[in-house]
Amino acid sequence: MTAVVRGSIGEPVILLPGELRLARLDPDWFDVLKAANVVLNATELQSLRSAMLTFSTRRPDSYVITEGEILAVYRFR
Repeated sequence: MTAVVRGSIGEPVILLPGELRLARLDPDWFDVLKAANVVLNATELQSLRSAMLTFSTRRPDSYVITEGEILAVYRFR
């Protein structure tokens, strides 16, 4: 499961499966951007694109467990 949502204070957040760290040019990012387009405004989409370059090298901000699945939480501005 991958999701782009709003956090508790309205900030954009991306949830990625467990320890998954997508490579910078991974084709799966296209699906993430399509999903994000529904939730985020143009400025936030640009921030997400920039943040995507760091997800493969940075640790998640936190983890959540839902329906037995561990999701890595990344916040971006």
